[in-house]
Amino acid sequence: MLTRLGKTLDIKSPVTDARRQRVIHSMYHEGARFRPWIWRFATLMGLSVALASLGLLADSPAVIIGAMVVAPLMGPVLGVSAAVVRGWPKRGVLQALAVLCAAGGAVALAGVIAIPLGTFEIPPGELLARTEPNIRDLGVAMLAGTVGAYTLVRREAAEAMAGAAIAVALVPPLATIGISLQVGRFDMALGATLLVLANVSGVMLAGAITFMFVGFVPGMSLVFGFGQILRGVRWVALAVVLMVVPLQWAGPGILSPPPEGSDIEVIVEEWSERATEPAEVIGVEVVVDEGVANVDVVVASSGQLPSVAALADSIADELGREVVVELQQVASSTQRAEVGG
Repeated sequence: MLTRLGKTLDIKSPVTDARRQRVIHSMYHEGARFRPWIWRFATLMGLSVALASLGLLADSPAVIIGAMVVAPLMGPVLGVSAAVVRGWPKRGVLQALAVLCAAGGAVALAGVIAIPLGTFEIPPGELLARTEPNIRDLGVAMLAGTVGAYTLVRREAAEAMAGAAIAVALVPPLATIGISLQVGRFDMALGATLLVLANVSGVMLAGAITFMFVGFVPGMSLVFGFGQILRGVRWVALAVVLMVVPLQWAGPGILSPPPEGSDIEVIVEEWSERATEPAEVIGVEVVVDEGVANVDVVVASSGQLPSVAALADSIADELGREVVVELQQVASSTQRAEVGG
């Protein structure tokens, strides 16, 4: 019965053995093909990391997108996914080692590039945006992994691969780790590391599931090797589940705004004391969105308040990030009532 089911799945599969072999050939570079591939891979990784580092430091989204397109890291990550569902532990380990070595090299190269260029008082917005991952980033990674695996098997949709590489963006957060470590911002490096782990685990899980559903796994292998496939997918799924907790805990970002009563309120209070008339700080609210701290300040005063730009500069120095201050001034008045007996 199982044999008949496997044969039925093979007959109904739109993926031929010849196409599967082409996919395998494109993912796994073995024997005499390994040395030319590793040089191409290392060259493209170096160029993409250099582009990403310069784009992050220059706060240039266009340059960062260019680095995403050039980056070849999506291939080995999907190679791990394919190895999981085809029961190829040796190939899976080799692809995982390629990902780890590439990640380590990317962090080191970005750190070296940041030595002469990574001097800033306020981290660029593009850099900060990759230090505050959340649960949405894991969802994007899984969708990108689905697209990547689908386009590998269905070559007629290969033009979508570049879009998947841009969406999941593995190299820019690696460059962010290197730059953050070089400038001593370990909190930012932690956030970027979490983003990398979320991206890799999400792509692996979605890629493995997609490879099974689009016919990359032959029907006979899927039926008789289902237990082994399930065990491999279970480990990848566990990695994704473990990522959910810190991503959900992070909320809007790892670099959370200071709590109420922190130095930000002290800064606002000291700033308001320079008003021409007595001023009372009614409220201070800090919301971090995509690396930018949006500070809403409400002050009651009938006099002239100091420069809002000066307040923004003081808060930016305190937070070490881009700051937008919105000030609302409400008029204050003094009333006196005296009642004689």
